[in-house]
Amino acid sequence: MRRILSMAGLNLQQLIRDRSELIGFIVLPLMLTWVFGLAFGSSGASPSKTVVPVANLDSSIYATSVIAEIDASNTLKTESVTEAEARRRIEAGEAPTAVIIPQGFGAAVETSGSVATIQTLRDPGSSSAQAIVTVVRGAATRIATNAKAARVATQALALGAGGASAAASATAPATPDFRTLYTTADGFWSPDPPVGVTSTFVQASAAHSAEISAPADTQYSMGFTVFFVVMIAIGGAGGILEEREMGTLRRLLGTPTSRAQIILGKVLGVAVLAAAEAAMLVGFGTVVFGVPWGNQPLAVGFLLLSLVLAATGLGVMVSALVRTRSQLSAVAPALSTALAMLGGCYWPIEITPPLMQKVALATPTGWAMVGLKDAVARGLGVGDVLVPAAVLLGMAVLFFVIGLTRLRLE
Repeated sequence: MRRILSMAGLNLQQLIRDRSELIGFIVLPLMLTWVFGLAFGSSGASPSKTVVPVANLDSSIYATSVIAEIDASNTLKTESVTEAEARRRIEAGEAPTAVIIPQGFGAAVETSGSVATIQTLRDPGSSSAQAIVTVVRGAATRIATNAKAARVATQALALGAGGASAAASATAPATPDFRTLYTTADGFWSPDPPVGVTSTFVQASAAHSAEISAPADTQYSMGFTVFFVVMIAIGGAGGILEEREMGTLRRLLGTPTSRAQIILGKVLGVAVLAAAEAAMLVGFGTVVFGVPWGNQPLAVGFLLLSLVLAATGLGVMVSALVRTRSQLSAVAPALSTALAMLGGCYWPIEITPPLMQKVALATPTGWAMVGLKDAVARGLGVGDVLVPAAVLLGMAVLFFVIGLTRLRLE
């Protein structure tokens, strides 16, 4: 056993001595995971609010309520600008929507028969413009409802005062003005509107709900972990070819170390490198992006162990099928990248055509992603990832059998 461990430790020593391989083992995986997570994921940060330029040319309480309604949104915030600046920003494509509240807006609200209009300027290429307009329309509806209620109350009080006796009128309190009635009507909207609509998301299952609520970086953290485990395992197995070319393995065969011990030591060394790569990327995804790798540690550990064995077996098989280290250096990046693309490491496999989804199930990367999505993104346990893990272990056996039967040490 000591000889096997010594052989495995040799791989680690070679990695530490070679700075280029050390960069490929540590720096490149972390950098690519960080870049993709930063560019396409959430990065653990809350989304910034969309700025809505507002040109408020009216100083009434009604105009102020429009601005307050926009600011009350979780995704929007207003910025006070001139009308010219609001139009310029839309023409320059600097804002999705601008709002202009014209002068006399408040007077129009208070005057029966007048139409109070809020103008919105929209960028036709913006996907968020409609959402902003919807908020403004909601504010307009609230103002119109309050104004209608105040107008009805004013007319009703006026009719009542006209029919009362002079003595009664002298002792009755003064009729509230329009703004007082408007403010009273607006108070009935708090804390909830008088009529509301509730919207409920119905998920197919709790697991699917957990997947949706998982950080957006989860896909890239899982994908690049799978990708680099496979690439490191294939590249690490190239050490067997290098030592065979240098004659090191031939000299080892002349020592008391048996062929089986040499092979087991080399395979163990590759597996340790792949496992260390997986552990590093899992920790990075957890700390930097908040990916829930630790929700189901047993399921995740079982899957990653199965992936490491399958990737190691693949590396041994590839190193047995090529003849030189230079050939492997050309094959390893292309093969690992192709497997990552087919397996859904770079993008969710669900967005690809049905044929590609079936092809993914013929690759170890595809089954690894299936299992990791269940364990990490959906929070499922060991029992739910047995099939992906079993397929990976089956692939590992197949790869090892082919590789070890064709591997030459001299």
